[in-house]
Formats: sequence, C-alpha cells, structure tokens
Amino acid sequence: MEPTLGKWRWYWSIWGLMGLYMTTWDMAMYPAAPVLRLLGMNLLQNGAWGLLGLLLIRLADRKPIESFAWSQWRTWGLHLLASVLAATLGLFLAYLISLAMEGGGRHLDLATVRKGLPRFYRAYFHTNLLFMWAVVAAFHGLRIYRKYQIREIEAAKLEARFAEARNQALCMQLQPHFLFNTLNSISALVHTNPEGADDMISRLGDFLRMTLEAPPDQMVPLWKELAFIQAYLSIEQVRFQGRLRVEVDAPSTVQNLRVPSFILQPLVENALKHGLSDRQQGGTLGLRASRDSECLVLEVRDDGTGYSPGREGVGLSNVRARLGLIYKGLYHLDILGVPGRGTLVALRLPLGDAVGGVS
Repeated sequence: MEPTLGKWRWYWSIWGLMGLYMTTWDMAMYPAAPVLRLLGMNLLQNGAWGLLGLLLIRLADRKPIESFAWSQWRTWGLHLLASVLAATLGLFLAYLISLAMEGGGRHLDLATVRKGLPRFYRAYFHTNLLFMWAVVAAFHGLRIYRKYQIREIEAAKLEARFAEARNQALCMQLQPHFLFNTLNSISALVHTNPEGADDMISRLGDFLRMTLEAPPDQMVPLWKELAFIQAYLSIEQVRFQGRLRVEVDAPSTVQNLRVPSFILQPLVENALKHGLSDRQQGGTLGLRASRDSECLVLEVRDDGTGYSPGREGVGLSNVRARLGLIYKGLYHLDILGVPGRGTLVALRLPLGDAVGGVS
C-alpha cells in the first residue's frame, strides 16, 4: 500500500509539527538557548525519526499484522523488534544531531559521544519507541480503514446487483402476465371478430418486437416508456373496438427524464381491466406527466367504475416492489378512486436515475 503524494505530505507535516512542539518544550527547559538552534535541532531529529518510520511502514506493508491471534506472534515479534531497533537508531542519530548543534560544528570524538549517551537513552528511549509504535499503528489503522471502505463499496455493489436482479425478475414476471392477458383477449375475439383478432395478433407482434429490440436498461427516458405504452394501447384499442379513448399529456420538458422501464404498463392495464372493460360505453384513459419541484409526477386515470381498496393484483404489487427496490422509499404511489367516477393513480418519482443502485 504505497502512500500517495498527499499521504506523504501529511506524514511529513506530522513530523514537522512534532519538531515544533519539541522546540517549545526545549525553550521552556533551556530559556537561554537560541530559538533557531533549538528549532533546527528538533526538526532534524524528527526528520531522522520520520525516515526510520518509513522503514517501519515498508516492513508493515510487506508483513502486515492481520489479527490478534496467537498464530500472528511471529509478525508481532518482528514489528516489535523492528520498532525497538528503529527507536534505538533514531535516538542515536538524534543524540549526534544535538551534540553537533550544541558544539557549533566542533569535532566530535568517541569519548564525547559516549559520555552522555546512556543518560540520553534513559531520558528519551521510551518516548521515541512510542513514536515508532504510533507510526506502525497509524499505518495499520489506515490499512484497516481502506479495507473497510473497499468492503463497503463491494457490499454496495453487491446490493445493487441483487436489486437489479430482483428488478429484472419482477419485469420478467410482468411480461408473461401481460402476454397471458393479451392472448386471452385474442382468444375471446377469434370467433366473434376474426379480423380484430388478426389485427390484435399483428400489433402484439409489433409490440413484442419492440420490447425484444430495446436494450435491457432498467431506467429509460420517459418518451421511450410512453412509446411502449402507445404500442400496448394500440393492441387494447382493437379489443375495445372503438370504445377506448386515450389522452396523453406529456410536455417536451419532461420527455427525457428517466423512469423505470415497463413501469406504466401494469397501471394502464389495471385501469383498462378493472375500470373500463366492463363498461358498455367504454371510457377515457388519460396519461399525464409533469414536473413538481424535485419530482416527476406520472398520472394514470380513467373514468370507469372506480378503485376499490383491497383489489390490488399482481401488476400493482409488482410496481410497488420495483419502486421500493429502485428508489428505496423515496417515492409515492397514491391511488384515489370514487365509485362510478373513475380512478387516479399518481406516481411521484425523484428526478434523475435510481437512488438504490439500479440503473
């Protein structure tokens, strides 16, 4: 796990701040000492410790500590030994730097070095060892955090794939349901209206060809969804034999907004099946799309028998399930019905693509 340039900047900034902090410490301990000399000495010392810390990071990258299990004792021991050696060498370099800075550049002999070295180690070894442990701990903390982030991303991707698979399964559940109902309608016309049945079969073929040639996108522009609905309604208008009037109000400003594919067909089918099919005079089916604040509002209305609560079938429950997968609750589906006056189904969808990972 090689640090990026940004991480190097943070790394050396921390050591620089440590040098400034220790300078203030020495200023309090030795008020007569020149400030610039104390600052230079502490920055050089912390720079040396930072270089040794890089060696520990390199070792931790090659031999990371994976757990607290006893089987990891060799790795723990290796890092402990490496940190002790780094602290020992770091203090020796720091001692030489302090002697050089205090001596004003005079020659350092072995006796001078050996004179104060034991006291220097007794005073600062444990602090420096703690610095080395902090470097190793920070590296492993960052490594664990990155692994956690990767797992979170992978989990989100997996959840999105699962949601997409369920969404596709729901779509596949709708298509046989729609095809079964359409074939039943064709069967009813075969004997009473052979020409109508033939026309319906032709239009069904065109509709199926359109669905098969369309890319398997879960989200499509509204204009494409409306084109599917128009093809579907052309089939139903044959069955209604002139008793079905269709009104579409979808301004150009909303035509390119994206909606779940095949989301309107079950609502339109419900309006025809439960609202208009039993009426001798037929009726009017209206489709309306508009933009309301941060939502796209889709309305399917009919002037038929009116919605009765508890009459929710496969199509409507399927729509609710798909919207729940795609929008994670950030949608509204309202059904308003008045007996003998008709039914209004209103969908309020967030603008843009799906928020639940299905796209």
